[in-house]
Amino acid sequence: MKALAFLIPFSFASAQSYYNLRDGFLDRKGEVDSMRLVFVERSALTTTFDFSVYSSRDDSLTGRLRVPKGEGPFPAALLCVGIETGKEVVAMIEGQDSIILVAVDYPFEGEWNFKGWAAVGTTFRLRSMAYRAVPMLLNCLDWIFSQKNVDQRDVTVVAVSFGVFTAVPVAVIDQRVKQLVVVQAGGDLAGVIQHNSEKWGVSIPAWLAGWLGGSILHPFEPNKYVFYLSPRKLVMVSGEGDTFFPRFSAESLFEHTREPKEILWHKSRHVAPGEKELVKELTNLVAQRLYGGRK
Repeated sequence: MKALAFLIPFSFASAQSYYNLRDGFLDRKGEVDSMRLVFVERSALTTTFDFSVYSSRDDSLTGRLRVPKGEGPFPAALLCVGIETGKEVVAMIEGQDSIILVAVDYPFEGEWNFKGWAAVGTTFRLRSMAYRAVPMLLNCLDWIFSQKNVDQRDVTVVAVSFGVFTAVPVAVIDQRVKQLVVVQAGGDLAGVIQHNSEKWGVSIPAWLAGWLGGSILHPFEPNKYVFYLSPRKLVMVSGEGDTFFPRFSAESLFEHTREPKEILWHKSRHVAPGEKELVKELTNLVAQRLYGGRK
């Protein structure tokens, strides 16, 4: 009976439909209460701010905003990058000075530790973070679309690495988003966790770690959402040498997506925080596809 009781929450999560989850996130979102900007730096072509966006649901999210000089309207990109990188990605992106960049910090609390049984607690904290992040990212999009210097027809959501399991739901739910870009990430979170469990030092067998982790994070499984992105476009940039999100994960997300879609294979390993040259190379590749190399 205890085993059955343990399984019930995960069985319920698996049964939730996209529409149930969408409505739940929209209910949690509320409205943008305020947006606080703090000046960081100015270049010849752009101005950079740190921001804090507050919702009517008494929650907030921080990040960094880089705005081109001039009246616009400019294309905009909401950058949902891995937890360790967050807003710092803006400083790594050189050029692309005619695009509004909005990069967020994820509200992850506690120790980032997957060794032994600590992995279970870390995964539950990831789930809690995602339940906060998705509604707040939707609020970020509301703020972006409310700005006069934004080209309303050209707002993109970019998911990099672990940003995928919050960015994909957000891009699909907000139908004003023009397109979704997924860089070095994919679907099948259970398979990804199973694939990495030994490397992370998880105590339980890999198959069990994958099942348990995938069940905990099931409300954010990218494959559950991406089918509903169409007729908007998915662009994927995946690393042939990526051992974190291996090829099967990228192909799984691609196969769950309807047309239009495109996948580009890049000869790289998984990008790590601070790898500026690889970030620059990937950024230029994405920009070429989205904006024709627009600077």
